Amino acid sequence: MTNGYFHASKILSYNALFSFIISNRNYGKTWGFKKRAWVRAKKKHKKTIWIRRFKKEVKECSATFFASKDLIQFIGTLVPYNPETKKGNCKQIGNTFYIKHGKRWEWFLKIMTLSDANAMRSADDVAVDTIIFDEFTTTPERYRRYRGNEVGDFCDMFFSAKREHQVYCYFLGNNESVSSPYLTYFGIKPLPMTWEGLRTYRKGSIALQKINNKPKAKTEYDDKVKNAFMGTAYGDYIYKDTYRTGGKFNGRKPPKGAITFVQLNWQGVEISIKVDGTNYYCTGTVDKTQPVWCSQNLHKYANEKLLVKSQKRLFTSFVNALSDNRVYYDNAATFEAVLPFRQWLGC
Repeated sequence: MTNGYFHASKILSYNALFSFIISNRNYGKTWGFKKRAWVRAKKKHKKTIWIRRFKKEVKECSATFFASKDLIQFIGTLVPYNPETKKGNCKQIGNTFYIKHGKRWEWFLKIMTLSDANAMRSADDVAVDTIIFDEFTTTPERYRRYRGNEVGDFCDMFFSAKREHQVYCYFLGNNESVSSPYLTYFGIKPLPMTWEGLRTYRKGSIALQKINNKPKAKTEYDDKVKNAFMGTAYGDYIYKDTYRTGGKFNGRKPPKGAITFVQLNWQGVEISIKVDGTNYYCTGTVDKTQPVWCSQNLHKYANEKLLVKSQKRLFTSFVNALSDNRVYYDNAATFEAVLPFRQWLGC
């Protein structure tokens, strides 16, 4: 898109296997890739798999995917099929969209849940060359609602689609949280909130583009909305370079002499919790020569221990510190990383 909206040409030129695109809301990322899916189907007979995290999201997404008149105008060549006049070149059956090539209808886009690798296998087609994960970023609370390992489920879907042909994946997300399980999985550390640009990783196989497109007030109404939310957490998320979860934690680094309370690898993320007096300090680094307690067997550390439910009682003092607001975090990424562990503790 142009005129102040997202345009994919820059990141597409890198030809990365996995491309992550993160910006503020309402920047046209989704519209841009919807148009791309249609144009590639029309010109090259290529097919797209569109992924959402939950079944409810798939249902809502399917119901409105090409419904907007503005989107149809933006695409230009898409004409919704009218069963009465039998005119049009795009129709929908359930979560699948079809394009008319001559007199033949051919599916070109399917919307699926993240966990539905079996459906991906049934959609095996050499013409599938694109996977879009729309709104791959979310808040820590919504990440915790997902049942299972969502990164592992995405990998299953990717390899089910890839088989013996080339498939490229595009992750579209907003500045919902500092870190993402997908970026963490590939060893990509959280970038500064104010950073903007495009970087590649793993010999160019992964590309990450971050855009800080703060909304601009164009009308008197826009000014009123901005003024209403000025100084609030949501206002900072929309109008400033902050993540949606930013600013909700006690930020402080551990003082010299703080003693290690526990070292964790929790859901693939390393966490060190130190104690000084009655205060606890969380950081994102561990000493691998010392014991590391894990949420699952990793066989990664020399002194690795599996943390089980019966050992929750060992963390009573930490839970009490959380209740008394005596727990500090060295940065927002650590704060988010500790949230799943806190959930396991029941707080």
